[in-house]
Amino acid sequence: MPSLPTSPALADETSELVVRTLRIDEPVDLLGHVPEHLSAAWLRHGQGLVAVGTAWSVQTAGPHRFAAASAAFQHLAQRCRIDDEVRTRASGLIALGSFSYADGSARPSTLMVPRAALGVEEGEAFLTVVRTGVEPEVPASWRDLFPSTPRTPDPGELDIDPSHTPEQYQALVREAVGAITDGEAQKVVLSELTTVRSGAPVSRAALVARLAREYPSTWVYHLEDVVGASPEMLAQTEDGRVFSRVLAGTRPVAEGAELSEQDRRTFRGDAKERSEHAFAVDSVVDRLVDVAFDVTVSPEPFVLRLPGLEHLASDVSASLLRGVTSLDVAARLHPSAAVSGTPREAADEIIARLEPRDRGGYASPVGWMNARGDGQWAIALRMAHLVDDRTVALQAGGGLVAASDPVSEHAEVLAKNRPMLRALRGGTAGTRNGPVRR
Repeated sequence: MPSLPTSPALADETSELVVRTLRIDEPVDLLGHVPEHLSAAWLRHGQGLVAVGTAWSVQTAGPHRFAAASAAFQHLAQRCRIDDEVRTRASGLIALGSFSYADGSARPSTLMVPRAALGVEEGEAFLTVVRTGVEPEVPASWRDLFPSTPRTPDPGELDIDPSHTPEQYQALVREAVGAITDGEAQKVVLSELTTVRSGAPVSRAALVARLAREYPSTWVYHLEDVVGASPEMLAQTEDGRVFSRVLAGTRPVAEGAELSEQDRRTFRGDAKERSEHAFAVDSVVDRLVDVAFDVTVSPEPFVLRLPGLEHLASDVSASLLRGVTSLDVAARLHPSAAVSGTPREAADEIIARLEPRDRGGYASPVGWMNARGDGQWAIALRMAHLVDDRTVALQAGGGLVAASDPVSEHAEVLAKNRPMLRALRGGTAGTRNGPVRR
């Protein structure tokens, strides 16, 4: 069985990667082969990629972190030898990335090429292996590199420690709404951090598999310290087209339930929710004009139904300007009004005042890109930072406008934490909470 080094040497600026993708002539249950030594994952509807090891990576920081990472990967792609017998958009040379929210973040942004990736796209399964400077060794079976998803013990009680009491968080919401009514901004997205400690070690592989099974219509991601199940596609590009799904406006619902048709009609017509949604759509459309043309938007917001939440959603599509990559589009759109506010600079100033901690990888682009520049970049939502083997930090927020109600906004944050809490509990809603410390 070929082994992958636990701390692989990273390729330097002159090294050449040799990439080989082979077709797997049998059905592959991707969610059943998320290995314990997982280094990255990107999954939706049972398709996507799981990856192990690191063949190449770059870390960037500051206001030019996207451009620097993109340039480094494009330089790498020019000196790769690629043998791809599958030729799907996710085969051959692939880089997975997680970027930090703020220009001044202490957390570095990362773009990496895995040593091996198991993929399924449009029903076709494949294995990609990568080595530096030499032909990669092909295992006797793809299962040698991607054994079965591990079973993990019951985590026991979870110690759930929000940064604020409900009253404290609602007071912050009132401050933000006050700034909006004073004319400082039109919309602000405030978030809350919740630290969760498990009685047993947290398996990132098991977390990824549970999220992908419980929330199949989301984009489930993992890289470095972030893991989550995002409902929001920031930038997806293929064959000269770009697609973005904008979510803003939320109604929490009970687990396993959904809004009645009457409540859904009321939701679609709610002036506060429509206002919040319009700001988010406009921010995407206004920024796309620098990288695309022929922009089209859903004529009316539609309701996207997810377990525990329903959102107002709009789809935006456009034709890309020549030479623009998926990461270029993600960089241009980040942060959208869905996660920052309107105007962006004013909203970020209010966020910095009321939410002074570093957002890290929360609400920032996470996804992948191929050698042609096509790829998918979601917004890192419904997420957690992996702090240590028993501790994760959940983060969730909501958009605030002048008509926002603090109690409702706090309930929305709690609802957005449900997917990660459910996955941490082993995917069973019946496991009881641990103590909540204030």
